[in-house]
Amino acid sequence: MFDTLIKEVATRFGLGNEKSQSLVQLLLAYITSKDTGGLPGFVDKLMSAGLGERMQSWVGGASASPAGAQAVSTDQIQQVFGGPSGLLRMFSSRLGVDSQTGSSVLSFLLPAVIGKLTPQGNVPATIPLEISQFIGGTKDLFSRGASAGAAAVSGTVHAAAQAGRSTGSGFMRWLPWLLIAIAALLLLGYCSKMNPTANKAVEAVKQVGDAAGDAAKSGAAAVTDAAKTVVDAIPTGAGALAAMIDGVPSLKVYFDTGKTELSTEFPERAKTLVDYLKANGDTKAVISGFTDTTGDPVLNDALSKKRAEAVADALKSAGVAEANIVLEKPAAASTTGNTDAELRRVEVVLRK
Repeated sequence: MFDTLIKEVATRFGLGNEKSQSLVQLLLAYITSKDTGGLPGFVDKLMSAGLGERMQSWVGGASASPAGAQAVSTDQIQQVFGGPSGLLRMFSSRLGVDSQTGSSVLSFLLPAVIGKLTPQGNVPATIPLEISQFIGGTKDLFSRGASAGAAAVSGTVHAAAQAGRSTGSGFMRWLPWLLIAIAALLLLGYCSKMNPTANKAVEAVKQVGDAAGDAAKSGAAAVTDAAKTVVDAIPTGAGALAAMIDGVPSLKVYFDTGKTELSTEFPERAKTLVDYLKANGDTKAVISGFTDTTGDPVLNDALSKKRAEAVADALKSAGVAEANIVLEKPAAASTTGNTDAELRRVEVVLRK
């Protein structure tokens, strides 16, 4: 039922089928959760957020992009589904990306999934068995009381994985296990209220936390320094940062205030991405520009487009075919960042 949609997501956003399926299951579980009012409650949520007209255009759609369906912007996605324990955070965590990218995937999926759930143009009172079976155990993420815990666990386990890749000795070797212990306590602590047999599991996890406690105290400063290092890695002016997501290169290019010139380090930072594009002719470089929230939105829109074009020109100069470069409509403003310097960026992601 969702095979075509899963493949479309995988192709459009450069994700594998497995991850795309997981995202569809997550969205369906959220929409149909009884503890949040099910599909009728979800519809009310959209209407309360002023998306009623858009939502009505999605109802009854059968394809990934229903004809006549009105798009929902990433800003609207962040407004409705943002927050520390919101759906957007869980989406972004599963993707391993920032909330802006997570919003793009969610804004594409939402109309298609609503259309799939309402094939006759009506909101069903009960969810079909086929859909329930497809969702599977994902529905447990949104059971009463578990939603907040699941969001915390999602972020904590992701942090543990990151720490595990860069552990050295002493406290840092303990860090992944300490984070996982904290995550387990969040969920098991809730489960123990519902099931007394879970108390033994909680106690066992506490013992892991106690064993790591001394190391955690002595390494608290190390955690603070490590977090600061991540923030400091973002250029304060022109610069570039390269990354790998599921074995596929991506690139973030930063700019000085009001400028469109690339930094001198761009060719080196873009090399892996350029080589990948040359070796994979069916892959597109999708370029999106963002700006900070200061100044005139119209001028910011034009500036972000010029920055995206500057990156596109640089990629073409490096040997990437023009047919393999796509400019996506830039956002007039972005709120995904800790500083204005982080907001003044162009993102390059690869999609087939």
